[in-house]
Amino acid sequence: MFVIYFKYMLNRIFFFVFFICCFESHAQSLVYKSNGNIKDTEGKSISPDKIRLLLANNEKLLKEYNAGRSKKTVGNILFYGGIGLVAGDLVREAFTTKSSYGYNEERTYPSVMTYLGVASFLVSIPVKIGFSKKIKNVVTDYNQQKSIGSNQPNYKEIDFISNSNGIGFRLSLN
Repeated sequence: MFVIYFKYMLNRIFFFVFFICCFESHAQSLVYKSNGNIKDTEGKSISPDKIRLLLANNEKLLKEYNAGRSKKTVGNILFYGGIGLVAGDLVREAFTTKSSYGYNEERTYPSVMTYLGVASFLVSIPVKIGFSKKIKNVVTDYNQQKSIGSNQPNYKEIDFISNSNGIGFRLSLN
């Protein structure tokens, strides 16, 4: 009789521990990687759409994340656009002949295209730095919210108890 009851209680304890482990694995934190990529604690990349779903409950973090992603897009456009303008002006200058300018025109190699490209490239640097700081702040705030938020129980004490009715665990919360 005792053996059957012991197996029954062991089975219940196993499922209780399994449930707690599943609950804790669901509450994983986020990790910021370079270039605005966010991964979970297992190293799997999380798409921006899934990040937006995770942040849907916190409007402030969602707004800051979207601003960071917008800054990333603008920074990439300025960065690659600047490189393209400089390269385009260089190619234009390399493949044009003196006869295409006419007799009285002089070739001026760094043209306005080059200056605009360099300016665009230089402006993109602080923009790209700013987006990574915004996304890092979102990840940090999200992880802090998950660790001290109201949706996570704060286990003060876990006791193993036994009495005439059986054995079990007692969770003492705040």
